[in-house]
Amino acid sequence: MLHYKYINNKNLFNKFNLVFASLFFSLMTVCVKKIDKRIDIYELVFFRSFISLLITSFILKTKDINPWGNNRKLLLLRGFFGTLALLCIFYAIRNMPLSISTVIQYTYPIFISIFAGVFINEKINKNTVLALILGWLGILVILNHSQLVNINVEIEKLSIFIAFLGAISTALAYVTVRKLSETEDIFIIIKYFPLVSVITLFPIVLRNWVTPNLNDLIWIMGIGIFTQLGQTFLTIGLKNLPASEASTINYLQVFFGSIWGVLFFSEIININFLFGSILVLLGTIISSSKILKNI
Repeated sequence: MLHYKYINNKNLFNKFNLVFASLFFSLMTVCVKKIDKRIDIYELVFFRSFISLLITSFILKTKDINPWGNNRKLLLLRGFFGTLALLCIFYAIRNMPLSISTVIQYTYPIFISIFAGVFINEKINKNTVLALILGWLGILVILNHSQLVNINVEIEKLSIFIAFLGAISTALAYVTVRKLSETEDIFIIIKYFPLVSVITLFPIVLRNWVTPNLNDLIWIMGIGIFTQLGQTFLTIGLKNLPASEASTINYLQVFFGSIWGVLFFSEIININFLFGSILVLLGTIISSSKILKNI
């Protein structure tokens, strides 16, 4: 009885971690959208990563943990996919309504079900096919021309492509995190993400540097702090919670993002967007319930 109660309390704790992760990630997207477009995406990702790297390195030092980890090749791969995902996500946030870019980003569990079949020999079953159909139907409902006209929005095809590339990269990063969590401390996994970003983006940022003003610096600090908090809560929450439950809770970021879009950026949420979001959510739940728990 006590053991059962302990498990329930632990699951509840993990769920709260994921709720907070969704909240903090959604606040990060607000910060990205608030920053002046004269500052390049590469510079924003660099700043975000540099702040996160400082915080994580300090935590690892206080915990007296080997900062380099064990499976360094997979850690570097996780850093690469995370960096690519973040560049794409920041681009999409800047060039699309916050609500729509967030929905596209949260198609990543559907892509994970595909990659699980390709890379770790999981069978792509009927659930996966159904998830793909529901997910794409949801996206088509949200992105069809008449729907966008109704909410007075124009979106370039390049922005849509980059948004989906961000979701794909997130899925690949997610698979590596699930693997690494079996052997690595969570803060080592978190550290390699900004470490790779800082090293790879530094030459580009140096060549195209734009000095932020005080207002920009406040939002940049917000990006770093909220992302660090989101990454920490997400990594802890994912460690022991079933994937289907985790994906459902993570989808709260769409809810939070939609609220911030309406409040801060005068975006319009209509019945088509809500219906499309529900279809994507159903696809997310179905794709996660069978595949991710085996990763």
